[in-house]
Amino acid sequence: MSHQEYNRRAFMSNSLQLGLSGTVLSGLGTIPTGLSAAAGNSFGRARSVIVMFSWGGMSHIDTFDMKPNAGSEIRGEFSRISTTIPGLKVCEHLPKMSQMMHHLTLVRSVHHKSGDHRKAAYWNLTGHPPEDVGAAVAPPVLPNRKDWPSIGAQVAVAMKHDTRYSKRSKVTRLNPEALSDKAPDLKINWDNLTVHSSALLSTEVLGPGHFSAGSFDNQDGHTNDGTVELIGMFSQAYAGDTLITRDQDGPTADFSEYVSGDGTAGDWGSDTHGRGGNLWLIGDGEPNKPGKGFGCHANKFITFDLKKVREEHFAKSDKPFVVTMKVGICGNPGVHPTAKGMGGVWLDGKEALVSRVLQRDQKSQLLEVPIEADARHLTLAMLNGDSSTFFDDIVLADVTLHEVSGELPELPKRPEEVEVESVAVNDSLAANLPRCLSVPYPLADRGLLNGQYGGFLGLEYDPVFVHPGEGQPFKGVSATSGSVDLAPKGVSRRRMAKRSQLLDGINRQFPWEHIDDPTGKAKATQDQALNMLLSPDVQLAFDLKREPKATRDLYGDHLGGKSALLARRLTDAGVPLVTVNVSAGDLNSGSGDHWDTHGDNFNRLKRDLLPPWDHAGASLLRDLVDSGRIEDTLVVFLTEFGRTPTINTSSGRDHFPNCYSVLFAGAGMQGGLVYGESDKTASRPISGACTPEDIHATIFHALGIPSEYQIYDQEDRPLLMCDGTPLPIT
Repeated sequence: MSHQEYNRRAFMSNSLQLGLSGTVLSGLGTIPTGLSAAAGNSFGRARSVIVMFSWGGMSHIDTFDMKPNAGSEIRGEFSRISTTIPGLKVCEHLPKMSQMMHHLTLVRSVHHKSGDHRKAAYWNLTGHPPEDVGAAVAPPVLPNRKDWPSIGAQVAVAMKHDTRYSKRSKVTRLNPEALSDKAPDLKINWDNLTVHSSALLSTEVLGPGHFSAGSFDNQDGHTNDGTVELIGMFSQAYAGDTLITRDQDGPTADFSEYVSGDGTAGDWGSDTHGRGGNLWLIGDGEPNKPGKGFGCHANKFITFDLKKVREEHFAKSDKPFVVTMKVGICGNPGVHPTAKGMGGVWLDGKEALVSRVLQRDQKSQLLEVPIEADARHLTLAMLNGDSSTFFDDIVLADVTLHEVSGELPELPKRPEEVEVESVAVNDSLAANLPRCLSVPYPLADRGLLNGQYGGFLGLEYDPVFVHPGEGQPFKGVSATSGSVDLAPKGVSRRRMAKRSQLLDGINRQFPWEHIDDPTGKAKATQDQALNMLLSPDVQLAFDLKREPKATRDLYGDHLGGKSALLARRLTDAGVPLVTVNVSAGDLNSGSGDHWDTHGDNFNRLKRDLLPPWDHAGASLLRDLVDSGRIEDTLVVFLTEFGRTPTINTSSGRDHFPNCYSVLFAGAGMQGGLVYGESDKTASRPISGACTPEDIHATIFHALGIPSEYQIYDQEDRPLLMCDGTPLPIT
């Protein structure tokens, strides 16, 4: 049998004549429940789809299918609030989504038979049941080429002949020589300033000696309960949001751009090196003898309380300061020839000035940083930086705080701090983007989850996992395997461009056709991933800073909102389906911000899970509605199963595939509709029962993919892509 391949126009011309098979009366109006196909006028309404996936199993009974009349062992702790649909109420901790319900179709009758996370997610993400459905918790079956492909991969293959995805455009690459690792210069004209007094921050303020930096990412390092707020050390994982004072609500600093690993050792040294030996700048040709300043291995910082410094060392002066220092590599202990590192200054948690990457034998760099009179916290950081080899013993020499009067120069603005012109994207570069995209990282539970990859469709349809590179993270563990970070930590764009040149050279010497890639698909996939990082043309689709400020503010600073915004921008650029994982990526035995709430269900929901989900979902819908994109963008809020109606002894709820809720919005879906109904304890559907297959059929129908569409496995056998029936919800 020959392959049947449809483009979008073919889909539309083959539109089926579909009808409804039944209705049921509900307190909210007449609601169709038959599983005959949806109304024909919705066929092909969707140009693109965003799937918001809640990994771990969102509790339906605590969110969208609450049972206030059930016993206390079932109904839970939360109250209900009204929505924009008369008579419909949802959880009190969904205030923003409650105001968007008139745009949503709520399906309360989804069910299947697998209580295992991996199997249930496979079923929901592929639309096909896994093997051995009935096993409650089975040994993990890791991703393989016998799996059914993810919904994103299925949509990509069904729509691959759409003209948006077939005309590859020429793209430009970054020239590494046009980029610089050099820090912005700041030249202070001392003729315009009067220096009144000065103090060495090492010898006079902290005092000489070794001082503990505590443990990674904790506020347990040295403090003198006065001028020194905190000496600490930070890891790559939390470098984007490092607390730099003892105050839990105090300022944080973002060191993430300058951290390429978690290697560090020794203490913070004052007038000595924190790992022993004298403090001296080898690149300046200094002798190996004691010096003034700070020395340590990278990934450490010290924060001074400038108010206390003024009181103790500057007679309570209210004048501004200038801090000066030399940054270089230490000659002790046994400094390695490949040693590299950086030093930087943060004021009240905001980056002021960072040195360039300095090698062992390079002359030190002078940093001079003005400090306004109202600044409270001065942070000095030792950073391993781009190209670090982890032999990064750094010196901040002669660190001096000068009390001055006169006109202070402005700090140089980093490029990302400059408001750039907002630029909308369209599908002109769709063919240059990966066929399948997920945000912000892959899902895992006892290993990476199968069902989220290309399966038997092969490498070409494996998703690229893209992290937006910003946003307050979900707490917990998230896998990074196979993912692309749009702001990779500790690796500059110049270094990436150099790597790209090296890779191109290797490819020329060892052509892909000789490396088991006769079709060039692997090479094309690699090119697309590199384009995301190195092509200004293609990277525009991923650049959230190109959104208007009002839009960025709408989505907020959490990773959930940033990921939703990135998904919306990618669908604008022509990606047919983007999956957003709205939680931590790894279930990790119940630890972290994911929806597997076996214990402390109510606190975790109201404190950690529902607020970012509520904000991200409502912001996405508001943006789509206000811009008119809702007309051809389908949004699906999905999870792998619900939670048990009965609360367990750990104040949690367990796995429950018998009944759960899914929401649809946009692309012809009927807003303000509730489809299906569960019994009085949300234990089973009593009308409109539907399955993951039907959810997929509804999505495919909206995209204009015919119900008889076939795809082919590795043995070239034709398989019906979907066994479900579209829900009558349009």
